[in-house]
Amino acid sequence: MQDKQPQIRLAVDTHHLLLEHAGTKRITVNVLEEIRKRDSIKLLEFKPRYLVTKKTGVLSKILGHFIRFIWVHVHLPVLCFRYKADLLLSPEFNTPFYTPCKRVVIVPDAHMKAQKEYTSKFWFYLYYLPLIESAIRKADLIITISKFAKKQIVELMRVKAERVHVTYLGVDSHFFKSRTAEEKLKDIAEQGLKYKNYILFVGTFEARKNIERLLEAFALIKKEYSDATAELKLAIVGQPSSGMFSDRSRQIRDLIEHLNLKQDVILCGFVSDSALPGIYEGACMVAFPSLHEGFGLPIIEGFVSRVPVLTSNLCSMPEIAGDAAAIVDPFNVNDIYEKMRDILFNKTYSENLIQSGLRRVKCFTWERCTDQILSHITSLLKK
Repeated sequence: MQDKQPQIRLAVDTHHLLLEHAGTKRITVNVLEEIRKRDSIKLLEFKPRYLVTKKTGVLSKILGHFIRFIWVHVHLPVLCFRYKADLLLSPEFNTPFYTPCKRVVIVPDAHMKAQKEYTSKFWFYLYYLPLIESAIRKADLIITISKFAKKQIVELMRVKAERVHVTYLGVDSHFFKSRTAEEKLKDIAEQGLKYKNYILFVGTFEARKNIERLLEAFALIKKEYSDATAELKLAIVGQPSSGMFSDRSRQIRDLIEHLNLKQDVILCGFVSDSALPGIYEGACMVAFPSLHEGFGLPIIEGFVSRVPVLTSNLCSMPEIAGDAAAIVDPFNVNDIYEKMRDILFNKTYSENLIQSGLRRVKCFTWERCTDQILSHITSLLKK
């Protein structure tokens, strides 16, 4: 009888789950869910018992960054030593400079470097470059989420290509949980929306999300097809950006008023993971004309929800969408408008996108994503 292979003692830093409600949280929660199914892994989930929260105000933010620094660079390495971890997985940018074990970090993209004009120079040069990017470059392995993101990380972060591995993400498990039609309609109605009578955008109010051009295109739809779109709404699910220089909340609200869309745009704010699938399913279209994404989760979430998707021709988005979405020039309001019009009024085109999306989304599962991550970890530990 062969000896049973010893379990890999895999430590995972989960402190950011106390802070995040966006894509990074989705990655961590779903990968952890899959890892727990693996008998070959002894999972060590590390998070601080002390307070780690997002702060407002300059001094409070500095204190928040200091507490986070202590957790990542001091406390985590100590825990890895104490619990004899074979490897530490950091599922977001923050990763220690040093650990007594191997270290793998998931880096979704390099947008901090690519779009540094939306970041405070103080934070960028005194915190991000010396404390985040430098630590990323010292990691034993980097996982990223698209070929585009890998190319950008290699070029902008000056990392050797052989140290960066691409692993596509999956669809959140909440999209597969059984819920009654009444429950889904209740989630939609609570947002002031009607089934199949709204266009959906999901994302933070960051400059790179391109919400303002989406609003302008939506205003054109309402103007040119006023009778047919009298009750059509644009639902924006998301919250203000945490970055002072990247947040466009005020500009977005001002533009909604300027375009006379106050009755036609619903700012939904944060929507829980359990309610989000119903909001997707009730939309007549997912519009995601972002300017910069490492992956673009709303694309595949639209696919699995049987909703036609519109997205950008930039960065990772055409890579993820394939031929299953309407692809637009995100800088061209008229192009966004025309593709939105086609989806709304050409039922054959819309249905073809839905069917293509259902085929395409089969390429993206958290089981496959986690298998690939663990394969890279196992190979690293054998070296």
